[in-house]
Order: sequence, then structure tokens, then C-alpha cells
Amino acid sequence: MPDHDGASRATRFEVSTRGPGLYEVTREIADWVSGTGLLTLFVRHTSCSLLIQENADPDVRRDLLAWLGRF
Repeated sequence: MPDHDGASRATRFEVSTRGPGLYEVTREIADWVSGTGLLTLFVRHTSCSLLIQENADPDVRRDLLAWLGRF
């Protein structure tokens, strides 16, 4: 994230999981970004994905979990 002097800043987010599923991290990310408008996330785990849903209907989460449950 550029600061006033154009420098970048970084932090590490750790998400504890209980197996396959969708995990909400919006609040932690939004608090860190706090209005800068730019964020780059790097996910290190090979079986992890980042899913971005803007103002999605709650049914979307249910449908995604049902679809993931097929595998």
C-alpha cells in the first residue's frame, strides 16, 4: 500500500480453517486497507483460492458450498 511518501507496506494475515469451505476475511482485510483502494493478496497454500464477491446474495455462498461438497 502506498503511504504518503509512495512507500509500500505489508502485513501477514493468517486464517485458521477447519477443512474445506468458505471463510470470511472481509473485516480483517477492510480494516487493514482502510480506504487506500488498492490491495494485492498473495495466497501461499497450494489448495487455497481467493474468491471475491461484491454484495453477493447470501444464496451464492450456499450454492458454492453445495458445489464444493460434490468433490
